Amino acid sequence: MFLIWNLFLAVIPFLLTTYLKTRNLLENKFKNGLVILIWLLFLPNSFYIITDFVHLSLSNSYTFWYDLLLISSYASLGFLLGIISLKDIEELLSHKLNTSISSFLIFSISILSGFGIYLGRILRYNSWDILKNPIELFTDLWNIFFTTKSLGFSILYGCFIYFIFRISKYFLITINQ
Repeated sequence: MFLIWNLFLAVIPFLLTTYLKTRNLLENKFKNGLVILIWLLFLPNSFYIITDFVHLSLSNSYTFWYDLLLISSYASLGFLLGIISLKDIEELLSHKLNTSISSFLIFSISILSGFGIYLGRILRYNSWDILKNPIELFTDLWNIFFTTKSLGFSILYGCFIYFIFRISKYFLITINQ
């Protein structure tokens, strides 16, 4: 069931960017800004599913290959939805900003997603804890934000996300030519 729930959470950022692509971002700046903030809070869920491979350690020899295939399927789909959502945001940004600023923002968002994965996998927070347990969440954020472990994890996963994003863009450009 956790895979279904995690995939549902991974769909949310995709749906939000699909919605934003139909809007004029300058029309209702507050509403669109709120949608982007919610998108940013839920985006790490798309990439988080890849960490569900830790559950393979609970598999026995009979179910290992089934579990590997199942988790791989969900992780691939969630990651793909996240990459598509990032691509959509980059397109929206490129209409308003130059390419280097847009690329820097996408890289920063990737690092923030890595930090979101850290919050979920290591500290066991969920996206809705910002509303449900904000004081506990912000206290933990304050205590761990600049630790070597949190920074290393965030940068590693963020760079991985960004690397996959750039590779996928390269293949999409190559295929379209």
